Amino acid sequence: MLKKVCILLFVALLALSCKKNTDSPIGASVLPASDLINAEYAEIYPDVSYTKFRLTDSVVLTSNLSNSNLLGSINDPVFGRTDASIYCSFETDYSATGVGGLAPVGNEPVFDSVVLALAYNYIPNSSTTYVGDTSDPLSLDIFPLKHNISPDTNYYSTGNNYYYTGTGGYLHGPMPYDATKNLVHGGHSLVFNPHLWWFPPIKKDTNVYGNPALAVRLRDDWGEALFNTLQNGYLNNNTLFQQVCKGFYITTQHSIMLQPAYGSIFFVQMNSNTSINFYYHNKGSTIIPPPIRISTGGSSCARFGYFKHDYSIAPEILQQISPLSPNYADTNPSSPKTKNVFLQGAGGVGIVLKFPSLLQWVNKNIVINKAELVLKPDKSNSDFFNLSKYFLPGRLYLEGDTLGGPKGLVENEYTFGGYYDITNNQYLFEIPHTVDQILTQKTLNTKFYVTVFNGGLFAERVVFGGAAQTTTGYPIKLRLWYTTLTTKK
Repeated sequence: MLKKVCILLFVALLALSCKKNTDSPIGASVLPASDLINAEYAEIYPDVSYTKFRLTDSVVLTSNLSNSNLLGSINDPVFGRTDASIYCSFETDYSATGVGGLAPVGNEPVFDSVVLALAYNYIPNSSTTYVGDTSDPLSLDIFPLKHNISPDTNYYSTGNNYYYTGTGGYLHGPMPYDATKNLVHGGHSLVFNPHLWWFPPIKKDTNVYGNPALAVRLRDDWGEALFNTLQNGYLNNNTLFQQVCKGFYITTQHSIMLQPAYGSIFFVQMNSNTSINFYYHNKGSTIIPPPIRISTGGSSCARFGYFKHDYSIAPEILQQISPLSPNYADTNPSSPKTKNVFLQGAGGVGIVLKFPSLLQWVNKNIVINKAELVLKPDKSNSDFFNLSKYFLPGRLYLEGDTLGGPKGLVENEYTFGGYYDITNNQYLFEIPHTVDQILTQKTLNTKFYVTVFNGGLFAERVVFGGAAQTTTGYPIKLRLWYTTLTTKK
């Protein structure tokens, strides 16, 4: 018994002697035990922070990135107006010989109507389903493309792309579409509300439901002409089909949204669920055949998003980017210590941070134990932080700098972080290697770029405190834990 008591007393004394200093003002309590010896702490604030529109670094939006594309228009009181449009092509995968092969023998197919089904990519309880207010109506337009989209070509979110003209040459610029021929039934915009959560019943009095989708009836003259072409061998020959139907430009850019209307941007499934549906009947028959479906899910299909931003109604952002250029060319702001900086998906604005004061640490005889770049969303303004309409990005992307601009991730993609921490309201990047490279003078670049991770696939946005907010609750800062060496390195 005495032996057990002695052992318990020894363990208790050992635990007390090894207890971490959880009240340490230098933040050492978050370090591993091996890093606590002589650990010191410092906070470094950016000397320069500003918002940048990265036109020359447009987001690549090829068909392999995602099975969804962003569509919609939003009138953001902080970020101005954004229109997200879609360029896409369709593919027929029928093996039957023409439309006649799908109908009972001896019957003549007769065109009735054609409908484009735009399937919403709605995930219940997901914060990445949409941004804005889906109760505000939008206006949809659909225009035929003049040239084919290639699945082997990279396309960019600015719309400034190379495309094949079909006559042996390539042109560079926005891919042309026939703006005089709106394919929506009646030849005018369709006003709609995105009912992302409404699952339509497939049959009455059953529990079988289809995917949430926007059904858009298209022009009869266009549909009947294409339907008649399909009967001539084009239905089972995709190369021929894409010669007569090169694709669509789908947009809500003509939506009228005056404040306090917000509008919304949401996801559309660009797979077999989004399709052109030809409805027809067979002459002399009372049996209604299923529609012919031609979808966007085939291997020869291509699609990409086009984002148009108007910051003329976003005065705080406009002060930090050039209003003289229609493309908002990058310029340093007149005041580098901005109060706020602005980050936006959908190919929008990013953030530039500069830490030249970090070079003052070059001659210090220290070893970096831990280095974290911390960005806190500014919650002081309801327009800045409004989670009912504007969800925060789930993850951010941090890049270093070269003389030519962003050079890519500064640390390992899978370990350096950038995820939103809802408990502490912050994004945190672990960048010890990067800081060590600077302090050992292996690089003198102390400039960083922050963007939304996969910013061409998501439309979330966030406002951070800038370099002028060092005394507020939302400063951007670099936190360092380090050990001072007693001997020279």
